[in-house]
Amino acid sequence: MRMLREMFRTLCLAGAVLISVSTAGALEEGQSGIGFFGSANVPLFKFGEWYSASPKLGISYNYVASSRIVAEIEYHYSSMLGGDLDTREFTWPIDSQNYRSPNVDQGVTFNSLTASGLLHFNELGEGTSPYIMGGVGFFGFSNEVSGLIFPGQSGTSLDTSIMNPAFNDKVAALTFSIGGGISIAGSEQFVIDLRLRYNVIMGELRPLEDWGLEKVFPMQAIDLSGGIKYYW
Repeated sequence: MRMLREMFRTLCLAGAVLISVSTAGALEEGQSGIGFFGSANVPLFKFGEWYSASPKLGISYNYVASSRIVAEIEYHYSSMLGGDLDTREFTWPIDSQNYRSPNVDQGVTFNSLTASGLLHFNELGEGTSPYIMGGVGFFGFSNEVSGLIFPGQSGTSLDTSIMNPAFNDKVAALTFSIGGGISIAGSEQFVIDLRLRYNVIMGELRPLEDWGLEKVFPMQAIDLSGGIKYYW
């Protein structure tokens, strides 16, 4: 999060410098642009019990549909951080003792494509303009877990070499997003973009109830992003 704050501070400073030296007019209908951004991807509710805030990187194509509307197609990649299955314990009912699985390997990664519309309150390219946005797309994600000790064993002593079946669930989940942000124009070509967005991902993480993790559906997250766009 500290790195994210530094990124936003840099972007805001860059935007202020661009505005101070700019003699630009509004962007024109029909212009295209490319954008690059970095985000903090923050899982919510039950999804937040599995993972913590994680970096997300992306690239976007932007089309100026009118003086206040931009159509955006965006690709992004994120690998979730903070999985703690290796420190979670399960209770073996035979001896009522708690056990960990120290060799767990887990992870969720996203490779996603979304289409969004941005409605600005001021004309594009003229100083600073707040906007609202909405979008739909597909979040392709992989949920991989291996190395969990099998808790359903019988016998008098737990065999830590017997493992739960590993799995790797791969899904392209329909996703809806809403949010808002601010565009800071510094020239006829460069725009700083800051935004906050809420995502509802129609995919699930299968439950691991012996370790205190419930099924997650839908997956919900917010992303706090900063980026720069170049128009031509």
